Order: sequence, then C-alpha cells, then structure tokens
Amino acid sequence: MGRKISLFPVVVAVLLLILQAGLAFSFLYVEENDPLPHLRFQEFVSGELKDFDGGLKRPLVLIFWGADIDTKRERAIEVLGYMQEALPFYQERNIELAAVLVQPEQVSLVEEVMARVQIDFPVYVDSERHSFDKLGVYVMPSILLVSGDGIIHRGLGYTHNLGDVLHGEIKVMLHEKTREEVNAELHPEIVERTTAQRQARLDYNYALNLVQRHKVDLALESLSMALDKDPEFVPAMVEGGCLLVKKKKFKEAEGFLARGLELLPGFERALTCMVELRAAEGQQGQNDKAARKTDPGSWGFFADDDEEERDPAP
Repeated sequence: MGRKISLFPVVVAVLLLILQAGLAFSFLYVEENDPLPHLRFQEFVSGELKDFDGGLKRPLVLIFWGADIDTKRERAIEVLGYMQEALPFYQERNIELAAVLVQPEQVSLVEEVMARVQIDFPVYVDSERHSFDKLGVYVMPSILLVSGDGIIHRGLGYTHNLGDVLHGEIKVMLHEKTREEVNAELHPEIVERTTAQRQARLDYNYALNLVQRHKVDLALESLSMALDKDPEFVPAMVEGGCLLVKKKKFKEAEGFLARGLELLPGFERALTCMVELRAAEGQQGQNDKAARKTDPGSWGFFADDDEEERDPAP
C-alpha cells in the first residue's frame, strides 16, 4: 500500500512562491472584477452584526488584520494608524472604511491594539471566519478595495509603501486617474529603453562577470562597448573608472568617475572609487618621491639632503 502524501508542504511552497513573486492580489478565493461575496462581521464594541455584499451603496475598503504574533500586531498598528491619518482622503470620496480582526480567538488583543492606535472607523471581529472561507486572505494585514457597485477592484498585502499604492489604486477605482498615470507616479524611474540601451546593459552585466573572473582588460572592453551603445549609462561609466584605478590609469579613471558623478550625484560606487583614486594617487606620489631620493641618477638627489651640488674641489 502506498504512503499517504500530505499536501500541506505543497500548499506552503506555493504560498511562499506567491509571496516571493510579489503577487499584489492577497486573497486566494476571489479575483479582481468578482462580485463581493456575502460577508458578516461582528462589531467589536456593540456586538451587532454587519453584512457586506454586492448591494453596496458606496465604495468600501476593508482592512483585515491579525494579532497572534508580534509582527502581525506591529504591522496592524502601523497600517491602522496610517488609515486613521488618511481618513480625510476616504471621507472626501465617501468611502466606507472598516477594520476586521480575522482571528476571533484573539479578540482579547483588540483592546491592546486599540490602546496603541486611536481610530475613528469601525472595528469588526470575523466571528464566522468569512475572511478565510470566502475570501482566502493569506497575508496580514491585507486590504480589499470594493467599488460602489459591489465589484472587487483590488486586494493588497502589506508593503513598505502601502499608503502610496493604496491611494493610487483608489484613484484608479474611482476613475480619477488611469493606471498608467498611477504607475508613472509610483515608478518614475521605469522608462522604456531603446534596443541599444538594453544591449548596453547586457554588455555591462557581462563585464561584471568578467571582473569576478579577474579578466579586467576584457571587462574594460565590454564596458566600452556598453558606453558606445548608451553613452550616459552611469553604472558602466563608473565601473570602468573603478577598474582603471586598479590599473593605475588615474587620469582616465578620474574622467569616468567625475562624469558619472556629474550625471548621478551621490552615486555611492563612484564616490567609493574616487576615494580609492585619491589614495592611490597619494601613494604613487610618495613612491615617486622615494624613487627620486634613492636613485643617484635622479634630479635633485643631493639637494634633497639640504646640500647644494658643488663641483669637485680643484
């Protein structure tokens, strides 16, 4: 008889892959453009039941949070505090805002959390576990955005820039901005590259590989090819300067590094290599001086000993 195989590790592995891939939608059982399933939560203070479903009269934002471990608790406090600060943003747009504790067995911790963050929107307890059974929430805190007609717009998990992402998604949901406009605001550094620029980056990456293999001259050639394709590609420019410092070609190195800092002030790699350049130049100067002092054939050998050169006595 074959062994019974547990699917639990597989499920865990899949969830880890989802999280590592940075999947934005943080609910397993619903998707964008799905109607909101019927949800019922219990108001924390009054104990009254509240129903949410597709018959909404205005947009809805639900914050699902847990408190069974320190990380969840601290992130819940952070997100709830942010939502309180941003409350005017939601009120101006007539958006209903509510927090939902997804772990009813941890209800005793609600007062602890509420003592650390004062909020002016309702807090519910998911006593019937609808957040797990109907939505499939797997990241806490998570936020569900629902349009005024009861259609799910987006599900967001915790992230360091949640505030900016959330406001952008709400503006898209309310047709205040297009997704392209929001993406441009969130990621201004992402621009469409030309074919030559993309090839330059391939040359640059190949050069880094060559450096790891101690093939400095070949790496410099590859960096030169990258700059031929994209003359203002700062990383290739700076890396070339750094390699030239090691080859003691100080004048050329300074040209690359200075140009890199001109295009991208404060670039750490360029600043580090510029310090190395100055140190190497100083060491070279000391070596040159020592060579002049100890080489009888060099100019000023005797003068350095504070004695004037004199013709031999007749």
